[in-house]
Amino acid sequence: MDAYIRKWMKKEGRSELLLVAVITLLAVCVRIQVRSFVAEDWSVYWSDWLSRLEAGGFAALADDFYDYAPPVMYILYLITLLPVNAMTAFKGFCCLLEFAGAGMIAKIVLLCTKSRKKACLSYGIFLFLPTVILNAAVWSQCDIIYTLLILSSVYFLLVNKKWTGMWFYGAAFAVKLQTLFIFPFLIILWVKRKLDIKHFVTLPVMYFLGILPAWLAGRPFRELLGIYAFQGGKDRWSLSIKFPNIYQILGNNYFLDEYVSAGMFLILGILMIVLFYMAYQEIPVTREYVILMVVFFGLLTTYFLPHMHERYLYVTDAFLLIYGMIRVRRFLLFTAASFLTVVGYAQYLTKNAPYVHYGVLALIQLLILVRIGLDLYGLLQGRKEERRSL
Repeated sequence: MDAYIRKWMKKEGRSELLLVAVITLLAVCVRIQVRSFVAEDWSVYWSDWLSRLEAGGFAALADDFYDYAPPVMYILYLITLLPVNAMTAFKGFCCLLEFAGAGMIAKIVLLCTKSRKKACLSYGIFLFLPTVILNAAVWSQCDIIYTLLILSSVYFLLVNKKWTGMWFYGAAFAVKLQTLFIFPFLIILWVKRKLDIKHFVTLPVMYFLGILPAWLAGRPFRELLGIYAFQGGKDRWSLSIKFPNIYQILGNNYFLDEYVSAGMFLILGILMIVLFYMAYQEIPVTREYVILMVVFFGLLTTYFLPHMHERYLYVTDAFLLIYGMIRVRRFLLFTAASFLTVVGYAQYLTKNAPYVHYGVLALIQLLILVRIGLDLYGLLQGRKEERRSL
């Protein structure tokens, strides 16, 4: 009987491997079919940056023509050295990271649920998410870079490898400022003594290492330190840039200066209240709790921060997928959130206004935030079934 069970399990493993292989092949085919689309961002920004890097070489990084974090520019520089089409190379690189990201999601799902089927399912769902396909293969965006780093960070934190997890988080911060959207969950881990204050040194260290080559190339150190501040001041023409948050309800083109300042203080105040409440709840830091915190803070910060872009829920959607695998009853929240995100993508890429008003989408986003918030509150109150601690 035992031999029969082992044989059956081996057969099941082969079936899962075959499923993953087929999913991977189909996902590659989808991306190949859409790779030739030239987005406006590529025509206006990326191609110009590549031209400057190709003409000036690594020394071109001394100029201030780019507003992305330097590590992204290093990737572009390396692409200029390849004898292939630059857009194809960049899209291909980001798409490869998408498969790595899908694998990391599956790894986290397997860790949290012990279900190989759910892990395989999450792998396939992520690769076929419209927003994931549109982000790199169509739009030539690179949100998968910092998303993969954050996924890796959370995985290692879940298995209690604190330094490794925080080095990955620091690397994500060196790539993208949006990493800070979920930063409050690390504060809770610190309060619960799952992290020490020394672990947070990874953020400035990795940021410094990220800007070091550009500094050596000749760009002023002060400029490199303030590159994220420069990014934040670029999009002051709209409170919400095709993103379904509170400003779509209030009016995203009115009272720009007043709402910007008020919105910053508002979200800081909300976060202080939420963190204060969570810090005093005596509950075990379970894996579900960590995932739920990442989702909640990702939704909360983007809902009240001004100048959010349509792509800024990329990380949150990935963790909402993981949460939907842990608690299957919440999978509908993941599908709804993914739909809301793809509306903004579609408007940007097609230049057509959405059929549904953004105010309505913002109300749906608020309902998702409230539902996740209630899940978090229920977990804090101990009404959820006990789960294995870290």
